[in-house]
Amino acid sequence: MRPRRVTLVVVGVALATGAAGWVVGSQITSPADAAAAHQPPPASLITVAVAKQALASTITAQGTISYTGATPLTLTGTVGGATTQLVTRAPSAGTTVGSGQRLLEVSGRPVFLLPGQVPMYRTLSDGAKGDDVKQLQQALTALGYGHLTNGTFDVATQIQVKRWYEHAGYEPQAEADKTTVPSGEILFLPALPVRVDTVTIRAGATASGPIGTVTNSTVDIQSTLPSADAQFVRAGMSATLTLPDGTTMPARVDAIGKDAAPPPTDQPAQPSNQPQQQQQQQPQSTSDAAPMRLTAQDPAALAAYANNAAKIDIEVGKTNGDVLVVPVAAVATSQDGATRVQVQRADGQVRDVPVRVGLTSNGLVEVSGAGLAEGDRVVVGSK
Repeated sequence: MRPRRVTLVVVGVALATGAAGWVVGSQITSPADAAAAHQPPPASLITVAVAKQALASTITAQGTISYTGATPLTLTGTVGGATTQLVTRAPSAGTTVGSGQRLLEVSGRPVFLLPGQVPMYRTLSDGAKGDDVKQLQQALTALGYGHLTNGTFDVATQIQVKRWYEHAGYEPQAEADKTTVPSGEILFLPALPVRVDTVTIRAGATASGPIGTVTNSTVDIQSTLPSADAQFVRAGMSATLTLPDGTTMPARVDAIGKDAAPPPTDQPAQPSNQPQQQQQQQPQSTSDAAPMRLTAQDPAALAAYANNAAKIDIEVGKTNGDVLVVPVAAVATSQDGATRVQVQRADGQVRDVPVRVGLTSNGLVEVSGAGLAEGDRVVVGSK
């Protein structure tokens, strides 16, 4: 019986050892098996339903509300015949001064504003001729004082000057019974009316040199657009301004591109018979952007927000009612320029559908094409 017991023990040990080896072996994997076990699952498609809705494309920008065209004013020449030239009435900041109106008063004499490019560089007396006389005549004619065109400071012109002065409450200067206009009593500016922006003199001060600055009389909105956006904007387009306090206000695009550049601040041009001053060169912009100017529907209301920023929204296009739209990411373009979307059918199969694209807005694009309908699932990616 002893040999048989030994045999049974040996067989039992062998069986136990084999079982243990099988258990250990079943829990050990090769490097290849381990790598295969960690492979990501097959990619699944991300799809979005084709929608039907109206689209509107809006360009958004930031702008500054301001009075542009700042121009410094300087008193030159003599006002009246007084030896002492003292300011008796200084300009008031924030006021608007138009053609033929008094800007300030010196020693009881007026300093008027008139439109013109040639500065008042001399006293106009009987028989004077030149561009300065011609633009005085044009200004008087526009104000309703006769019809003067000959460019000579003749009796007819003097009569109208006298009428103008008297309507303003002043008597004109005269020499030998001939009306004259002293060189300091008119300031010619390229455009009127203007708004007095800053004043650097006061009543009682000597009337000479700088007196302040003037700007355009109404506020506008200056902005810039990237060239990629500017190509869609045209003068006359409607816009909406969002002001710092959340108020919205309608506006329109007044100019885009070089026509919208802020007005220069140069002084008026020198007359033809005076030495020409070298004009300052305006800095050239090197950025890929286009200037844009907008005007508010109610400039007077916008004036309260001068020197503040405003958000600008311009609708540059919209669809004619509801159209089929898909995410921009769903549209693919081939080398020949053809566009398509991939549509996943109910059975999971994917097919290409050629489409034509239209307006793009907020990540959506208008599409049309045979074989595409609202509710179809278009592929936008995978996960």
